[in-house]
Amino acid sequence: MTPHAVLVSKTCITSDHRTIRWWECELVDEDGARRIREQAFFSIGEARSWASSQGYPVEEASLPGGRTSRPWVPSPT
Repeated sequence: MTPHAVLVSKTCITSDHRTIRWWECELVDEDGARRIREQAFFSIGEARSWASSQGYPVEEASLPGGRTSRPWVPSPT
């Protein structure tokens, strides 16, 4: 398995009914083991940038909190 990063969308509704959304990054190694990055990214661009700088191609979870992933492909320039 190729090492890659999975970006997972997280959402929390506060007691005063505000919605807070952030992204977490899971690093997946060659054996398929997942290591959750203990840091919140408040934009998907920030999360992608961090994962790329660590040398991990990026995937995004298709559903918030879900495990089904699809490859992220950069848009053509």
